[in-house]
Amino acid sequence: MIVTKPRLDLSRFQELNSKNIDIIKSYLKKYRYDTCDYNTTNFFAWSHFMNVKWGMYKDRILFYNFNTQFMLYPLGEKLSPEEMYNVSTMIGNEGYKGNFISVPEHYIEKNPGINDHFEPLYDRCNSDYVYLSEKLVNLNGKKLRKKKNLISQFMRLHGDYKVEVFESKYIDECLSLSEKWCKDQNGVCDEDKTLELNVLKRALENYMITGLEGLLIFCDGKLIAFAFFSELNQETATVHFEKFDYAYKGSAQLINRETAIYLKDRYKYINREQDVCLEGLRKSKLSYDPEIIMPTYKLIRK
Repeated sequence: MIVTKPRLDLSRFQELNSKNIDIIKSYLKKYRYDTCDYNTTNFFAWSHFMNVKWGMYKDRILFYNFNTQFMLYPLGEKLSPEEMYNVSTMIGNEGYKGNFISVPEHYIEKNPGINDHFEPLYDRCNSDYVYLSEKLVNLNGKKLRKKKNLISQFMRLHGDYKVEVFESKYIDECLSLSEKWCKDQNGVCDEDKTLELNVLKRALENYMITGLEGLLIFCDGKLIAFAFFSELNQETATVHFEKFDYAYKGSAQLINRETAIYLKDRYKYINREQDVCLEGLRKSKLSYDPEIIMPTYKLIRK
C-alpha cells in the first residue's frame, strides 16, 4: 500500500468569508487561545485586507499572511517541532518564507526542540495587554487615579450622557465618528488609520456573523464614544475598536469604564490587544496598569 504524505499547497488556501467562518468558529470553540489573534472578529475583519488566507493541514487550520510572509501559529492540536519544521519547509518549497508568528510562550518552553530549527524571538509589539475587568470598573489605586478624575470631570459637565447597546442602525454614526477621530489637523487620515477604518466597517457590517458586540455613549444628542468587543475565550473578552470625540474630555476614559461594567459579570479579563510598537498606544495601554502583557514569539527559521 502506498502511503501519501500530507502536503501543504498554499495556492489552494482561501479567503475567510461568511460561507466558511463556521469552520473557524468550531476550532476556536474546541481549542483555547489567550491572544487576540485567535478571535473570530479579528480573523474575519483583518484577513480580508491583510492578504491572509487559510487552509487545512493534518486537521489543523493554518493562516498565512502573503504580505508579511508569516504563518500564524497553527489552530488545532499542537504540532511537534519537527512538524513545524516540515510545514516551514513546504512553505519554502513554494517560494515563500517559512516563519511563524503569534507563537505562545508555553509552546517555546515545553518544546525545547524548536530551537534546533528556529530562532524564537520575543515579539513585544504583538504581545497582548490583559486587564482584570473589576480593576477597570473600580479604577482604584494611585496608578488609575487620573482616569477616575477625568471621568468625574466629564460627568460634572455632561451628567446627562446615555449609554446604548450597539444596533445596526448606529453603523453610519460609528463610522462618522471614526473618520473624525482619524483625521489630523490637516483633515488627512494616514494609511494605518485608513486601514483600521476599513477593518471596522467590515466588522460592523458583519457583526451578526462574528458575534461582535458594542457599547455607545451619546451626549448632547450625538455619538461621542464607542467600543466594540467579542469573546476570546470563556474568561476573556477582546476589545477590538474604541473611538471617542476629543472635544469631550474624559470620554475616552468613560467608554473604557462603561465597557468594563458591561462585561465584568461575563468575563474576568479584558484583552485590549497589542500596541504594534506605536509609542502613544503603548503609553496608553500601560497607563491602565495591565494584569499581564501576554508574551508571544516569532519563530525565524535557521
